[in-house]
Amino acid sequence: MDHKIAKRGAVSSDARVVRSRAALRAALVDLVGERPFAEISVAAVTERAGVGYATFFRHYPDLAAVLAEVADGLIAELLELLVPLLRARDGLAVMRALTAEVAARRQLAHALLTGAGDSMRQTITRRAIDQAMAAPTQTPGGLPRELAVTHLVGATLTILTWWLDRAPETAADDVAAMLDRLVLAPVLADQVPG
Repeated sequence: MDHKIAKRGAVSSDARVVRSRAALRAALVDLVGERPFAEISVAAVTERAGVGYATFFRHYPDLAAVLAEVADGLIAELLELLVPLLRARDGLAVMRALTAEVAARRQLAHALLTGAGDSMRQTITRRAIDQAMAAPTQTPGGLPRELAVTHLVGATLTILTWWLDRAPETAADDVAAMLDRLVLAPVLADQVPG
């Protein structure tokens, strides 16, 4: 059928498919705001989305696949917000914008980085690296672009995970300052001007 996911991840533009997938993603995001990811079932997502249980499996193999698709959208939104700040070489502004977004979506970020397990975090790391590599940003001087991006993404996600899981009482601006100092400033300091 044309509305099923193709092996390479292509999705039909059929309006029903688009609506069902959007409803399932929105339902999962809503539920993640209410309870830990591990406590969410496919039945709860389909009930919240107003779609049939079997419909879920026509679109996704499991809840982790829905969460990964939500992560893709979130990563794209964050890059759209952060790339102009990176171009301006304002590291603290980059990290303040990032931590403000994470704080505003704390439950979802927690589910993505800690609640869904190591395999989801690895998936998110890989997808963030892939999207960041495609973003039009200047390569830090003397560093291979892939290494710089991998370091920035990996170190940033490690610190965000620590914040969400181990130090949730830490203010977003304090985490932004840590991220700037430990992750971004060393890379930007090596960047060739211009």
